[in-house]
This record gives sequence, C-alpha cells and structure tokens, in this order.
Amino acid sequence: MSEDGVLPEYLPPETFGKEHLMKNKLPLLAMILLLAAMFFNGTETRAQKSRHQSGNSMRTIVDLAGNKVILPPAKNLRRIVIIAPPLVSTFASLGIKARIVGAHKIAFDDANHELLDKVLPYWKEIPTNFIAGYTANTEALLNLHPDIIFVYGNFQKKGLQAIEIPVVDFFTMNHDNEFWSVAIEKLMKTIFQIKSSQNSVEKEWKKTHERIEPVLKNVMKKKPKGLMIMNNSAGKITVRGSESYGDDWLIKSGLINVAGHLKGEGKEVGMEQIYRWNPDIIYIFRGRPASDYLGNRIENQDWSLLKAYKEKAIYDCPRGMINWGAPSVDSPLMLQWMVSKNYKKGFHETKLPAIIKEYYQNLFNISLSHDLIQSILFPNGK
Repeated sequence: MSEDGVLPEYLPPETFGKEHLMKNKLPLLAMILLLAAMFFNGTETRAQKSRHQSGNSMRTIVDLAGNKVILPPAKNLRRIVIIAPPLVSTFASLGIKARIVGAHKIAFDDANHELLDKVLPYWKEIPTNFIAGYTANTEALLNLHPDIIFVYGNFQKKGLQAIEIPVVDFFTMNHDNEFWSVAIEKLMKTIFQIKSSQNSVEKEWKKTHERIEPVLKNVMKKKPKGLMIMNNSAGKITVRGSESYGDDWLIKSGLINVAGHLKGEGKEVGMEQIYRWNPDIIYIFRGRPASDYLGNRIENQDWSLLKAYKEKAIYDCPRGMINWGAPSVDSPLMLQWMVSKNYKKGFHETKLPAIIKEYYQNLFNISLSHDLIQSILFPNGK
C-alpha cells in the first residue's frame, strides 16, 4: 500500500501467457482476495474499529440540534476535538479521563490561564491551528485521530459531513444561558456515561436563584438601562441585541437592554446612537478594556458624556474557564456578579469571593487562592 493509502497497481492478466494464467488462476484470485482483505483492515478508521470492538454496545444519542448520533461506549471515546470554545469549560469540569487533542484557540485565549493550569494542565499542548475562523481543515483534523468531535451549528460542521467520526452538535435556538449551560452538561454526561453526581451546574443555578431572587424581587418598576458591548476595535462598535446570550444576561440581571430593538449578536452602532441610549451600566465582552472607556482613551469616541461613565459603571466581563459573557460552566457565577454590579445594596460584591471559591471547589474539586479569584473578577486589573 502506498503512502496515500492507495493500493499499487498489479500486472493485468493479459501480460501472462494463457497456459500460465489458467494454471495459476485460483492461486492468483486467492492472492488478490488476501491483499484486499489486508488493505481494508489496514485502512480501517478509529471509529470503525471502535464499532467492531464494541459489538452490540453501540448506542444512539440525540444531540441538542436534534440529530441522532451513533456512539461507542464511553471507554472508547479517548481523544476529543472541541471546535465550539465554551464546551471546553464544561468538559473540564466533569473530570473525564479522555483527553482534548484539538480545540478552538478562543477557548484558551478567553480564559484565565492560571486557572487553566490548575484544571487542564496540558492546555498549552492542545493543537489549535487546524481551525480557521470556525471552520476546521478536515485533513488536519483527521491527523489528530479524534474519537468524537463537538461543534456548535452547521457552520462548524463544514467539511465534516462525510467523515467516519461521530460529530455531536450542541446548537440550540434557545439563547438562554441557564438552559444551554445545563443542557450541554447533561449531554456530555450522556456521551461519557457519567452517572448523576452530587454537584452539577443545574444545582449551582438553583443556589444562584436563591441568592438573587430576593434582590430582584424588590427592584423598582423603573429598571436601570444596560448595554453589553460585543467588541470595540478599529473604530467599529458592536453590541449584543435581542435574542442573544448578551441580551439574556442583561434582562435576567434586572436591566433593560437599550439595544433590545436590534436583533442578534454583534450589531454595529455609532456613538450618536449610544448617546441617545445613555445607558446607566455598560458591560464589555471583548475588545478595548473598561479602563480605556473610563479613562476616555479610545480614539474618536467620547464616553464621558454617558451616565455609565460618570457613575464609573463600565465593567469588563470576568474570565474564568472562559469569558463569562459566553454561556459556559461558569454561567451561574456571571449572573450573580452582574446582580452585584446592578444592585450593589441588595447583593454586595464582597460576597462573591467566597461564592466563587465554593463553586470551583464543588465543580472542579480545586481550591482557589484570593489572588486567583481577584484575577478572575478583574481580568485587566483593577
């Protein structure tokens, strides 16, 4: 077999004499069949081998996009590729023995690196260069020899439709951070056949609501106006409108999303529009840090005219296992942090370090130092 997996050509029958051909017809046929068997066995994919080894233990799951996916037993899912960045955080929280062999670089760029060192010590060794944008190079991905691939939506499946490796889609039309963070944990537990444990994201959400609901119940009818900036780069400002995870954060934390009449993520707006909105509170998801807004240091943008600037109510989203502005295993913490900013008298931020410490102890079985907790809460410094 050649290096590209193609059998070399063999001499055709007509090159032999007739007598020689008749005499050796059966041995020749046997040889061809033997070579063919060796070829197909040698080029069998990891997924095919897993199916053969598993026999009747193959199972069918339904992913969040409604697709039926056939999987081998969890013990055969040892090498994982994760194209959707937030999924790395949930995977890491479950103590799964399998190893991530490829992931999107945002999963690490948007995380607290000291925290990653504790939770996923080999993260710096994980290849990320097989993805351009959110599309994987199929050949490069297959060279990672994954047993399963995690994606979010059809766009991330591009080039993966015909491969012999299970692809699980975590896409949902529901832009509810709580719903998705719980759903992805449950689906991963199903994939890796993890029995219900004492600690889960779902249980942490219950604690979250117990803490914040008394505060939000007393909110006056006139709620503060909030804005979440998706990015601010090269003079282009994008915000998170309705039917987005950012919109869900603002509303669930007791604010009015001033960009709510714009539908979707990453809607471009100008300063004049932001002046008309005049938000009370601004959250920064990505791009220039909050200190640049509060220092009014962004070229051709004057933020000093806004109420949020005057009240010093412009905040960077914290970064734990990933930027908290994205739905993830850290999502229950994000909502509590936002309520502590929106309603400081009702939910004082001094409670947060102890809450964060307990959270990571419960879900990750690690103890965080005071300095590490502060670096999560203030990713760009105080």
